[in-house]
Amino acid sequence: MPKVSVICTNYNKGKWIADAIDSFLRQKTTFEFEIILVDDCSTDESVDIIRDYERRYPEQIRTFFNAENQGIAKTWVAICKKARGQYIARCDGDDYWIDDEKLQKQVDLLESSPNSRWSNTEFNMVDSIGRTTQVEVFKNQVIPLLTSYEEMLVLKGMTMASTWLVDADLMREVNNLIDVNTADDTFDIQLELFRKTKLSFLPDSTTVYRMDPESDSRTQDNVRLQKRFERLLQTQLNYLEKYPLNYHRALELLLRQDNHFEIALSRKSELISQIDKQYVTIYFARKDENFSQELVLEFPLKYQDNFTFDLPEDISQLRIDLSEIPSFYQKVSLITNEFRTEILPSFTNGTLIGNYVMFTESDPQLIYDISKIEKKNFTLSYSMFNVDNINSADFVAKILTQNLLEASQKINNLNSYKVQFEIADQERLYYKTALEEMVVRYNSVTHSRRWTIPTKIINFFRRKK
Repeated sequence: MPKVSVICTNYNKGKWIADAIDSFLRQKTTFEFEIILVDDCSTDESVDIIRDYERRYPEQIRTFFNAENQGIAKTWVAICKKARGQYIARCDGDDYWIDDEKLQKQVDLLESSPNSRWSNTEFNMVDSIGRTTQVEVFKNQVIPLLTSYEEMLVLKGMTMASTWLVDADLMREVNNLIDVNTADDTFDIQLELFRKTKLSFLPDSTTVYRMDPESDSRTQDNVRLQKRFERLLQTQLNYLEKYPLNYHRALELLLRQDNHFEIALSRKSELISQIDKQYVTIYFARKDENFSQELVLEFPLKYQDNFTFDLPEDISQLRIDLSEIPSFYQKVSLITNEFRTEILPSFTNGTLIGNYVMFTESDPQLIYDISKIEKKNFTLSYSMFNVDNINSADFVAKILTQNLLEASQKINNLNSYKVQFEIADQERLYYKTALEEMVVRYNSVTHSRRWTIPTKIINFFRRKK
């Protein structure tokens, strides 16, 4: 029998499910574990991907497919009954593990913690296209690490379900206590787990949590988001009735006020970057022709990328549109692969500052003259500034501030040289003035009659000899 049952729930996560499964298969343990993949009637490529992994790893992977969409809570409760392990590890289909010893570390932790039957770990965040947006989320206090039922109830926090390792019997016991029609099954599960056991925390970052803007918990649809918060509030109120606290009324008011605040704050989501919906578009044209939609290449815009492309030999100019929205780049480089040299743009509607390229208006463009280049084989590489996450090391303001500080230090150093130069220049002027005075005195002596007459007499007698 396996020690651990890894359960991965999936619904339309075809873009990412392979990352999750591969991360399970990489686990290094001293014990046996099984991988259970359950698909909730996906309409994308998920089913084909899951069946392919089942075919390739029949000894490790078990698969289940819902004939109708059940929702995450019902799917989770049902699949946990299929688990054969002593422990259940959860990971959602769009997340994945980054520590190949995650399971081993958590089993060791729980088996050395007699008062705990539930473990979670540190984790990182990425966006929908895989760019890291946060590292060590708990440590950096992006999300508070909650340790009690009361904290969870009031703050509606997360212990990060894709990091969980839970005693299997306890997990099934808790599943029988939750509302399968809840807005967020993990919220109910966490509340029940905190009522029954202590949470053991592993400070190693083992997992990546993917922030997809179209997910139920991170939707940019304000109506859907408001309904979600209202349902979460109802869950909180239900638990106040289920497990009464002494400060019932005060806490109820606090929860309602907090809910209004979260609804207002969530509307700021409209400001989230739209980078993952943009494209790099390369237009190219022959001599005396205009750019058109007939001659074009298109690539998904990423946080950073490097790709090669070929153009017909008679093309004389190309235009690179780096998305359709204002964007900011640490580097944009077009290389001709024949000579491995960089081509500089002949025109841009952005601002070039050293290696930086800043587009403050929509429709960023760079135009290049390639008429004298015979082999039209190029590599485009670029790297964007982070403009969404102020805590990130590559946040645009942080980098520009650092550059400003470095420039300020150089200016201070130059100021010291300026002072030295001014002193030297004053000394030069002093000696120049003294020399001019000496020349004047010399000329006044050598041109006086007292000097010229004796000189003529001496020269006369020299000639006589």
